[in-house]
Amino acid sequence: MIRAATMLVFGMAAMLGHVPGARANSDVAPSQPDPELERLAKSSLEELMQVKVTTVVGSPQTRIGTPAAVYVISAEDIRRSGHTSIAEALRMVPGMYVGRINSSSWLIGSRGLTGSALTATRYLVLVDGRLVYDPLISSTYWETVDMVLEDIDRIEVIRGPGATLWGTNAMNGVINIVTRTSEDTQGELVQVGVDDSGHSGVNLRHGAALGNHSWYRVWGKFANHRDFELASGASVRDEWSSVRAGFRYDRQTDPATLVSLMGDAYTHPVASESVLLPVPGRDRQFERREVNANISGANLLLRINRGFGEASGWRLRLYADHTRRETSRFEVTRQTADIDLRSWTRWGGRHDLMWGAEVLWTRDDVIGGPSIQFDPASRAWHQVNAFIQNTTELVDGTLYAMLGSKFTEHEFVGFNVQPNARIWWTPTPTQTLWASVSRPVRTPSRFEENGTLVLSYADLGALAGGSPNGVIIPLSVSGSDGLRPEKLVAWELGYRVQPASRWMFEASLFNNDYQRLIEPAATILGSFTDAGTGRTYGAELNASGQLTERWRVEGSYSWLKVRIDGPVYQFEEDSSPRHLAQLRSYLDFGEHAELNAALYYVDRIPQLNIDAYTRLDLGLAWRTGSNLRFELWGQNLLEAKHAQASGALVPRSIQARMTYSLGP
Repeated sequence: MIRAATMLVFGMAAMLGHVPGARANSDVAPSQPDPELERLAKSSLEELMQVKVTTVVGSPQTRIGTPAAVYVISAEDIRRSGHTSIAEALRMVPGMYVGRINSSSWLIGSRGLTGSALTATRYLVLVDGRLVYDPLISSTYWETVDMVLEDIDRIEVIRGPGATLWGTNAMNGVINIVTRTSEDTQGELVQVGVDDSGHSGVNLRHGAALGNHSWYRVWGKFANHRDFELASGASVRDEWSSVRAGFRYDRQTDPATLVSLMGDAYTHPVASESVLLPVPGRDRQFERREVNANISGANLLLRINRGFGEASGWRLRLYADHTRRETSRFEVTRQTADIDLRSWTRWGGRHDLMWGAEVLWTRDDVIGGPSIQFDPASRAWHQVNAFIQNTTELVDGTLYAMLGSKFTEHEFVGFNVQPNARIWWTPTPTQTLWASVSRPVRTPSRFEENGTLVLSYADLGALAGGSPNGVIIPLSVSGSDGLRPEKLVAWELGYRVQPASRWMFEASLFNNDYQRLIEPAATILGSFTDAGTGRTYGAELNASGQLTERWRVEGSYSWLKVRIDGPVYQFEEDSSPRHLAQLRSYLDFGEHAELNAALYYVDRIPQLNIDAYTRLDLGLAWRTGSNLRFELWGQNLLEAKHAQASGALVPRSIQARMTYSLGP
């Protein structure tokens, strides 16, 4: 299946001829000044609020006019944050909890129910429209979501459901990573970095034109991460490294059509694990297994955009994906193919109609281990999605309404409808008041359907309080093929205002009512059940200010309350921080130097036994001309080490980086 999809992608690309014309719009907004040559602090906040966002409505909307709790991480934000991974960069999103589990893994989400080892996360993650959310355990393996960060145009993050456009599993939000076109990445880039703990990385990229209307880039990336430690000083033995390479080709076939072909492949030469696992047939005995996991994958994506950003147009996307994970707990190989078509048109002078359809096919082949097993060991399934959405201008230029729904047929749970309604008022170009109600669903993961998690093995006689009788049984949590999809009714209210060109404020309130929550049943020998219910509610505040021409600051605060009910384990009730806050500062000194700072506060997490902590990052960057930049970063400066999402301690680090870039 994946081979056929790959041949189809290459075949369609080959059939597309070259037609001269000007550059068309794509999923990336029109070309912006190269962040290597521009200073963010010199750009007015008013201009930053006009950055186009596509994730919510489906067509380009200014950030200030977008009717959702959306936050945009720009390419310059990423660079000036000092973060070296996409997962770490998400710390900048107001209300987003980013907890590092160990050297290679993260726990990420917002508005509660962010998941754990037993439960699924409820955030949908996409890279240029390609789904990187894994259906085996309904999660995202963040160590595999990687690229040259300078090639990212923006990361659009929706806090709250993305029911109409994205549908199933976009329950708590959507993270949409949008890369720059190859026309915008011409020339060479060389970047190297190292820190005092032995972490190191190298990024290489080359881009060039192929004639007047075609462009390409090729890139490679290497990263190495040392072991973390426990509070005792013992090593977690989680060292890992990654090698990744990819390409992107863009071709303007006519003034309205842009064809993009892209792909990448990765492997992890080192992926150390040291895990205590139960011993089959032995009463409550465990053995430590140390392995070097095999993690690799490759993908290919073709996208054709015609009339993007115009009143009428369409977009076709096809991709194929292959992944493999061999760990101490289980092994899995996955093949995925997807085709997605969406179209939009304006009608009646006041209406914008968008519709689309998608077919996704995937197959996994699993080899179980001593703690995680699947029955059946192999399974293939497909999912068919369709959606329709209409946006109406109720009052000229000020009042809008959007109604839509997604319709999904999934082999696990059958047919589901996911409606969404939004209304927003823009009394002036610098303020938006919006409200929404939606009802998304999350389908059970393959693990929740067919998996078994063995916690240990125990003697049945001793377990019953008597003498051991030699009958050893597993103490486990098992999947159930009778699970229904989770349902959420989400209410949101938000306001975004720019009272002056140098200031912006936004606030959002939310109330989420979860039904049929899929959680482990509260029994010793249990299974997953959909009998849970839950409620989360809270508030998020964000403010940005241009204090001077060369100094911009941004701060945010969020408050969250979670309640879980029903005959289920209620660990998710206190597995997310109640309070999150941050303050960031970008300051330029003259034309060649800048000082960047960030302060992050994360409240205690009782379920994970994580104390509250405050993280301080400071970075000094110096540019010699327009091509060479040196950076010195200190991260986690307030503590030598601290826990974020497990017993592994995240260390303080001092990092040095050098970036050389040369345009065509």
